[in-house]
Amino acid sequence: MLSPVFTPHNVGALLPHFRAAADDLVAGLERAPVADLSAAFQDATLEAVLRALFSMPDSEQRAKIGVMVRRYVTGPGRPNILDALARTEDAFSFASAKRRAFQLAWFATVDEIVAKRRRLPSGSSQRDLLDLLLAARDAETGEVLSSAEVRDQCATMIFGGFETTARMLFWASYLLTLDPGEQEHLRAEVGAFSPDRVTSLDDLGRWPRLRMTLLEALRLYPPVAHIVREAVADDELLGEPVHARGQIWVSPWVMHRHRKLWEQPTAFMPGRFAGKPSPWTANAAYLPFGSGLRTCIGATFAMSEAQIMLATLLNRYRISSDDPRPVLPVARVTIEPSFAPMFRLEKI
Repeated sequence: MLSPVFTPHNVGALLPHFRAAADDLVAGLERAPVADLSAAFQDATLEAVLRALFSMPDSEQRAKIGVMVRRYVTGPGRPNILDALARTEDAFSFASAKRRAFQLAWFATVDEIVAKRRRLPSGSSQRDLLDLLLAARDAETGEVLSSAEVRDQCATMIFGGFETTARMLFWASYLLTLDPGEQEHLRAEVGAFSPDRVTSLDDLGRWPRLRMTLLEALRLYPPVAHIVREAVADDELLGEPVHARGQIWVSPWVMHRHRKLWEQPTAFMPGRFAGKPSPWTANAAYLPFGSGLRTCIGATFAMSEAQIMLATLLNRYRISSDDPRPVLPVARVTIEPSFAPMFRLEKI
């Protein structure tokens, strides 16, 4: 039902929101010669999804929701051991007071935005994801999403989209500081077609090397280390018995670095994706967005946003790092850096 929301045509209409968020990103980096790009990308991708979802030109309103989201994902929203032990959503309710408080505030905020949008006259479309959610119809029944379902899908898009894209951008930037030659190639590619000229998804095809770099960053540092599925009934996989409620773990982290599946699996080689614009649809060993019927419907959204963000950054700055310590991956909700290095920004 939601897949049509993320068609290339619809994602193309969201590009102005991505460009605006990218412009705010580089404007915010003007203040100092060094920056914490991990935090900057978190802020920028959250702003991008809020703009794309709610068409929020009001920076004060975006900031209010942004603060709510950041406080939640860095605090009560982080998984803990009780989540692993809980059999129902209400289990261990004594430890969920802060989550319930956030839920009440979140429901009230998003319900107000949705109700205000529903009251707009017909034809006064904002051309954003919320409009598309309100217009979505069940193919069989013709039913629309309820207000509660719209609210929940808004939450899914925000929480599922901003942090994973921010991680992709961080790891790509970090890899480019380790390979200055590749960074210069990308800068030349972006300089030949600047981000402010992008008006359609076709324009992003002017940056094939940039896309390959992001795909390689997703291979080396997939946003989600493990994908877990639970069997609903007894089954058999490759001759092995699988019992009902048994868990099957698939690890993109392992598959993406397996020596039997990749040439020089630990090397940063963007060129391995030449001529493969959507490798997750053709390579069963590449799973940054999942696979099969459960492939992430937001893949085009995330890749388009990341290309515009990184292109805008490279078009303005040469990035490097003086910190000799290697940044190691840490698997939490997403694959995070072990620490946030400071990046040196040399204005072009």
